[in-house]
Amino acid sequence: METSIWWTVLGPVRGRRSGREARLGSPQRRALMALLLARAGRPVTMTEITRALWRGEPPELAANVVQGHVGAIRRTLEPDLPRRATGRWLLPAPGGYRLAMTSETLDLLRFRELAAGRPSLRDLVTALSLATGEVAEDVPIEVRSHPIFTAVAEEIDAVLRTAADRALAEGMAAVVLPMVRAAASRRPLDEELHARLMLLLHADGQQAAAVELFGEVRDRLRQELGVHPGRALRDAYQHVLADAEPVRQPVFVGRAEELASLLDRLPESDEPAAVIALTGMAGVGKTSLAMQAARLVADRFPDGVLHVDLHGFTAGRPPLSASEAVRALLGVQDPCDPAALYRSTLAGRRVLVVLDNARDAAQARDLLPGSAGCAAIVTSRDALSGLVAFNDAYPIRLGPLPPTSARELTIAQFGVSRAVDEIVRRSGGLPLALITARPEQPLTDDVRTSFARSYEALTPSAAALFHVLSLYPARDIGPEEAASLIGETPSGARRLLSELTTQNLLDEYRPGRYTWHGLVHDYGAELAAVRLPAAERDLVCRRMFDHYLFNNRQTGAVARMRLATVPPETPVRPASAGYEAERRMLRVMLRRALVDGYGDYVWRLAGVVEDYLDNTGAWPELLAAGTAALAGAEQAGEREKAAQIRRGLARVHAGLRDYVAAIDHMSRATPVFVELDDRKSLAGIHLGSAWLRARAGRPAAGGLHADRMLSITRAGAEPVDVASALNALGWYQAVQAKHDAAIGHCREALTILHGLGARRAQADTWDTLGYVNHRRGRHRESLLSYRRALALHREFGARAAEAETLRRIAAVAIDDYDIATAKDALDQAVDIRRELGDPAAARMVSAADSHDC
Repeated sequence: METSIWWTVLGPVRGRRSGREARLGSPQRRALMALLLARAGRPVTMTEITRALWRGEPPELAANVVQGHVGAIRRTLEPDLPRRATGRWLLPAPGGYRLAMTSETLDLLRFRELAAGRPSLRDLVTALSLATGEVAEDVPIEVRSHPIFTAVAEEIDAVLRTAADRALAEGMAAVVLPMVRAAASRRPLDEELHARLMLLLHADGQQAAAVELFGEVRDRLRQELGVHPGRALRDAYQHVLADAEPVRQPVFVGRAEELASLLDRLPESDEPAAVIALTGMAGVGKTSLAMQAARLVADRFPDGVLHVDLHGFTAGRPPLSASEAVRALLGVQDPCDPAALYRSTLAGRRVLVVLDNARDAAQARDLLPGSAGCAAIVTSRDALSGLVAFNDAYPIRLGPLPPTSARELTIAQFGVSRAVDEIVRRSGGLPLALITARPEQPLTDDVRTSFARSYEALTPSAAALFHVLSLYPARDIGPEEAASLIGETPSGARRLLSELTTQNLLDEYRPGRYTWHGLVHDYGAELAAVRLPAAERDLVCRRMFDHYLFNNRQTGAVARMRLATVPPETPVRPASAGYEAERRMLRVMLRRALVDGYGDYVWRLAGVVEDYLDNTGAWPELLAAGTAALAGAEQAGEREKAAQIRRGLARVHAGLRDYVAAIDHMSRATPVFVELDDRKSLAGIHLGSAWLRARAGRPAAGGLHADRMLSITRAGAEPVDVASALNALGWYQAVQAKHDAAIGHCREALTILHGLGARRAQADTWDTLGYVNHRRGRHRESLLSYRRALALHREFGARAAEAETLRRIAAVAIDDYDIATAKDALDQAVDIRRELGDPAAARMVSAADSHDC
């Protein structure tokens, strides 16, 4: 009789064989089985397995452990299988293993079979009934975060969304409501899922429950994330409150929040007149939103809705005068006193006036109705700050459409096609660009003409800055950076940025920081190509690089890649959002300089990036920066600088455990320093060579290099370099158990450094003394030295060095059987290593586990 098996991974990992539950044993074995099941008949490589099971660099015997688990799983699947036999279910595959499952033996494959093609709502519900919880929910969370599991979870979510939408369309909300409710309870912060749950509750006649759910999710988002509900939740809430299908126009999509805010500000019959200032860049959809609002509330204004295009930014014609505007609004000929006629005509009436495309507040002010119950919606590219300040206008500023709404608008305009996503990407959510788009041309004539009117309103100085901004490689700028580009003062640049913002060519998204739309940037680039001479473009680029070099040298220069150079005695400024943004911008500048051929700037910018990264032990980023610096120095013909950079790259490769590449860079740098008789750099070469020999298991050879380094530095180097050489020699003597000599050299180094007041450089020497005393069994003295080193590392923000000293403190504490101290030190070290993204964190966790701490 054929043995039947059934395994599940869409919930707890479970297996039954001939009706009896299979036992998997250890959590790690269960995790491996979950990986194989989630891959559903396709191979899982040994690399994927070890990374998932150990979350970092695996132990040396990881492959043996996995093979042991594989054998145990095979016997679970086939209890009578002889040892070392492969069997029929768990098979070897290229680089790993594969479970030979079908839709008759695995819930995931059955789920996919039901959801494939064009499934009915019944098939979708049947498929979802197989998902009884989170994917592999009884496997540790750190394993479940592996992409193999997250991909399955996303697959289930997609089917759940499809089923919910189908049920809403077919009037079958009750069928899927329990499943969506259960999924929402497992993901309390998933806004799109809760939005669908609200719509399903509403469709099932549970309107009060839907409203209550919105309040619960809104409060949860505010308390746990500090954010407000997103568009999906807000749209669902508006639909529930309206108790009807939302009004949709063929080319009006999205804007639910702005529309709701606008409608909420329109007065009732006995309330004072209201003014809404609807502003935004050219083509963002201000007129569409104003007219949509007017259509929805027309019945609230019994005396009519009046509309006039004031032509404030219409290419080829001047803005309307007051007389022209009144004539257009009231249908009269050349009034003698337009303001008086306008006021008398509207007195006592309830009207909504849409003043479209206003040049500024002054053009619109005389056209605002004053009677109770009236309202005016004024649209403009100008910020209309005058109406806000003096006419109590309520400001609503429109930005680009989000991707979902942009796609919906494009499909409504052109239908579904392969070009939709490309149109959305190129248009950046700008409605005018979307509805006039051509996939092969990112900036259409309509969009260009629309921007031109805003550009023509600029003063010459603001127009010049607008040209220059197209050369700036980011979409975020402040007055200081702008000032450096045009040779202005920050206050002067701030004034010009404000002018660009007033015309909605820029957006001041937070005080002092400005950004701009991609199509505005493209338009500026078109103008710059014609109006900015090559010499001026070159000057702007050099000013841009100089700004970042000067600013960061002044505020953050910390450490060089040069092995023999002691960093300046300046504490590292703590990491912050601004600090991280500055670092990212430096890297952008570095790439720009390299691509555009500014070799003389590349290695200088790379040096500043390295200053930021060195103390964090961010080796991959240091490698990228150093490689760019080397290319720039060689491009500029700077042989000595290239050799210095190679020394630094040797250190970086060593940090990444690529000792072959490290030695290669050292070897290629050495002849340059010999030729130049650069003794200081040669000393650094010997120090690096000493370290590499020690890592290769040749401490005696390392000691010889350190001794040569000391000889070179004593022959005329700076005292701080002599101290560095003494410390290095002491370290390698300690490795060789020459303890007395090591302590003597370290004490001599500390004497020099104390005399110089070089506190930061003392940290490495105290660390060496801690190491020496630990090796000779003097644990109390070792801990005292390590703690002095630790305090100095923390004072100067040397995070990677701090973690290493904590690890050594733990080693001393373990030898003293002080498990509590060891665990505390290792926990701190692991936290730092994880923060730095260092794979060594996993090995440190293993070390802690091996000592029960």
